[in-house]
Amino acid sequence: MSGRLRAVPILLSVCVLWAGPGVAQDLDRDGLSDRLEQALLERFAPTLILSAGECDGQPATLEPCAADPRVVDRSGALYGHVALRAVRPGDVEIEIKYFHLWGRDCGRPSHALDIERVSTLVRAARLDAAPGEWEAAYWYAAAHEGTVCDTSSGAAAQAVRATTVGPYVYVSRGKHASYLNRGHCKWGCGSDRCDPGPPAPRGDVLNLGERDAPMNGATWLMSRRWDLADKLTTDFDGELRARFDREWPSTVLALQVARRPIQAPILGGDTGLDALIEAGKAATLSFDAAADATATAVEATGQAIATAAGKTLRGVAWFLRVK
Repeated sequence: MSGRLRAVPILLSVCVLWAGPGVAQDLDRDGLSDRLEQALLERFAPTLILSAGECDGQPATLEPCAADPRVVDRSGALYGHVALRAVRPGDVEIEIKYFHLWGRDCGRPSHALDIERVSTLVRAARLDAAPGEWEAAYWYAAAHEGTVCDTSSGAAAQAVRATTVGPYVYVSRGKHASYLNRGHCKWGCGSDRCDPGPPAPRGDVLNLGERDAPMNGATWLMSRRWDLADKLTTDFDGELRARFDREWPSTVLALQVARRPIQAPILGGDTGLDALIEAGKAATLSFDAAADATATAVEATGQAIATAAGKTLRGVAWFLRVK
């Protein structure tokens, strides 16, 4: 994206679409320069592995400066939020959230608009460290967060080989839940499928800014049509960090294992429903095939009768001429 400065008045405020990256400024007034935020967003951006047959194409780009979210196109954009979490001598922590936003969730039940995310906590020795000096410590992937089907996961950055780059993230078909480990996808209450296609083409990585100072036209951040603004709080409290460090730090952890006994019946029921749907499709195909075969047989019989009748008539005519 080329650097430009553009402003559009909206509801007595200024809608900031873009600020040139060469300018040392802090448009969202969060204590971090916009240039550092953008550099970190691009350095740690995850690679999304979309499922084969994804119904909604790719993550959406939303109309800038609109009061409510409206899909402009599906170009694979990521929207980021960067927040300073801690400043200690020799240790500065910044949390980065990557939102992949969708025009619709076409799972069961389906609905318009879908917010999904992956987060990381990055560290450096000082706040003015160059972008290349920052390293990721932890990663978090939201999957059906806050529901009985919650299969969110997390890991120390080494476990997903993502200390200096973003990880591969598997996105379930239709529901768009995020998984750091493809094997966890099957626990998404039966509806989730992660049959990976090729990595999604990387679209723009756009800085959302803050609630009271949105950037890149993200005035829809506070829209009542969704709860995106509520997801800007931290994903890495002290208890979770300690768990990552303590419990198999080389492994992606399923964070809601305690819910598995509740999830299992839903998983079984949902899988059974999927089987019924597939059986219905198969029955429909069989019926169609039988109908086609019957129609073909009837047509062939009709043609045979017509051919035989024609031969009979020609024979009668020949006989009459002879007589």
